[in-house]
Amino acid sequence: MTKIINRISITGDPGSGKSTFAESVANYTGFEKITTGNIFRKLAAEAGVSITKLNEMAEAQRDLDAKVDDYLVSLNDKTTPMVLDSRMAWHFIKDTFKVRLTVDPDEAVKRIFSDDSAEEFREKFASLDEAMEEVEKRRLSEIRRYQKLYGVNIGNDKNFDLVINTSHITKDETIDIFIEAFERANR
Repeated sequence: MTKIINRISITGDPGSGKSTFAESVANYTGFEKITTGNIFRKLAAEAGVSITKLNEMAEAQRDLDAKVDDYLVSLNDKTTPMVLDSRMAWHFIKDTFKVRLTVDPDEAVKRIFSDDSAEEFREKFASLDEAMEEVEKRRLSEIRRYQKLYGVNIGNDKNFDLVINTSHITKDETIDIFIEAFERANR
């Protein structure tokens, strides 16, 4: 008897298309989408700092991550199907189909710099150089922080059921790769 997967955790490098992909996965599956990145963006806005700066602050202030972590752990009691758009859901939520999106650094910066979405807490950069510097700082800060806090390497592909490099493929190609792998896992 095959166990039906009803939890999907999606993580990814900044600029990999994680949030757009999570939306597509939620639409495909009909599962509820839960996004923890907005919690962190809101905390940054409330503190009047960039997401990069909040990541650096979180390296020393455990309570910033604890707010998100506690929320994620509480989702283990939830029985409804869900798509989790979160850096650490794959670690905290039991029995998820774990997906990681990667992207080449240059492509990530282009995407982030040109993102003109109206998302309330979206960071804006004055130049590509500034974006490149901030994205790299953020990526390294997250790697250090999660290694220190949880003893996990968020960049280790072995932690995931599916890893997709989105650098040179379309959104549709990305979701097609997911659908094939997800359906295979549910057989």
